[in-house]
Amino acid sequence: MSAREQILGTIRNGLRETAAVPLPPVRRGAPVAVAERAARFAAVLGRLGARVETVADLAAATARIAAVLDEAKAQQVALSDAPELAAMAPAWRNGRRLLASDAAREELLAADAGVTFAQWGIAETGTLVLETAREQNRLASLLPALHIAVLPVARLLGTLGDAFTAVGGDGGGVRSRTVTFITGPSRTADIELTLVVGVHGPKHLHVVLVDDAR
Repeated sequence: MSAREQILGTIRNGLRETAAVPLPPVRRGAPVAVAERAARFAAVLGRLGARVETVADLAAATARIAAVLDEAKAQQVALSDAPELAAMAPAWRNGRRLLASDAAREELLAADAGVTFAQWGIAETGTLVLETAREQNRLASLLPALHIAVLPVARLLGTLGDAFTAVGGDGGGVRSRTVTFITGPSRTADIELTLVVGVHGPKHLHVVLVDDAR
């Protein structure tokens, strides 16, 4: 058997072992209701191994994040500089060390979890969009093994094209120097086509959707 045949055989076997998960359809040409966007976003991310849950408001989000940190036994938590997190963070202290976004990189790298807001979500692909013009979020979202992201349901977009329009700065807003797209936990299959999670970034992703219009 040639090397090419071995590689293709490995891919076929991997696809065979992957259970297909039915996803809500994406309707082209017409606006997609927020509830449908949220359902698809959660379904896609769940398929990729992330955890997604919806809460009613920021107070409920604060309590859920505290529970997730307890579950993960996180002792050092890196926070982005989102003003909402500054108000939420005291509830998470509970003996933990909370690291600001401008802490030393070595400290952030040693953090057990990172908490950020996401500026946008893409329902079609289950992707979080983080803009640096709005929040210092890159190290907190990329270095710790667990990334917890808070996303208002109202900021869920339909497609990648919608996201490019939103971050383009054409509406008069400040354009970010860096925009980070996050779709599920970090993963790679560079080595012998073996899927490994958490090599180049967080091994776990937990998204808290805040549906304050519910």
